[in-house]
Amino acid sequence: MFENRSGDTPIFSCYRSGSVVLLKLKNNLVNAISDIDIKELMFDYFKRFTSDPSVKVIILMGAEGKKGRNEYIDFYRKVACGSLSFDKLERLYHALNQFILKLATVNKYVIHADRGQIDTIFLSMALACDYRVLATGSVYQNPYHNIGLVPKGGLAYFLPRMIGSAAASKFLLRKDDITAKEALGIKIVDRIVPPDRLEEETVKMARSIAEVPAETLFGVKKLLNLSQDDLHRVLEVESIELRRIVRSEEFRQEVTGAVERFGVRY
Repeated sequence: MFENRSGDTPIFSCYRSGSVVLLKLKNNLVNAISDIDIKELMFDYFKRFTSDPSVKVIILMGAEGKKGRNEYIDFYRKVACGSLSFDKLERLYHALNQFILKLATVNKYVIHADRGQIDTIFLSMALACDYRVLATGSVYQNPYHNIGLVPKGGLAYFLPRMIGSAAASKFLLRKDDITAKEALGIKIVDRIVPPDRLEEETVKMARSIAEVPAETLFGVKKLLNLSQDDLHRVLEVESIELRRIVRSEEFRQEVTGAVERFGVRY
C-alpha cells in the first residue's frame, strides 16, 4: 500500500505512492481547522500537491472512531456554554468554506473514503470530491436537526445537483440515520466496501483513475464544475444563518435538551 509517510500535520497524515497521494484525516479535524496556523499548514500541503503535475489523484480518508451526532452536539454545547468562542466558530466556518471550495475546484481527481458515524460536515467534504467510497455498516447522520441548526458545508448546493431538488429536500429533512446501502441507492456514494478493505479498494480505484491522461482527467473535471459561484454563495448564506441562530436563547435551550436526550458526555 503506502509504506512511507511523506508528511504529518495535526489534521492529517500524508502518504504518497507515484501519482497518488493519500491524506488520512485525524479525529480532531473540526477543532484543529479553526486554528489559523494549523489551517495554513493544511492548505500549504494542499498547494504542494496541486502545484505538482506528477500528482493526479488525492485520496481523502476519514478518521476511524468518529462519534457522529454526539460529537457534533458536544461541539455546539461548547459554543452554547461559552467555552468555545464565537470568534473561533467564525474561523471554523471560514476554514470549512475554504476547504470545501478547494476540494471542489482543485485540479486533481479527489476520492473520498469514510467509515463509521458520519455527520453532515464530513458528508459535505465527501460530496465536494469526485468519487466516494463508503464502508459497509457506516451511517450518515443529520444532527443539526437535534439542535435547531442548518447544515454547514454546501449540502444544499451539492445534493440537488446529484439527486434532484425533491430528493435533496427529503434527505436534508431526515432525522433518522442513512445507511451505506441507502446512500448507494440514492447515488450519493459510488461504492461500498467492507471496512477492512476500505483503504485497499480505494487505492485500487485511485491507481486506475491515475491511468487516464492528465489533460483528459482534469479537463473533464473543470467542465463539470463551472458553476462554483453558486457554491460560494451557498457557503456564505449558511454561515450567515448559523451565525444568527447560535446567538439565540432558543439555540441554547435546544442544545441543553439534545445533550440530555442523547446522553452526550463531556
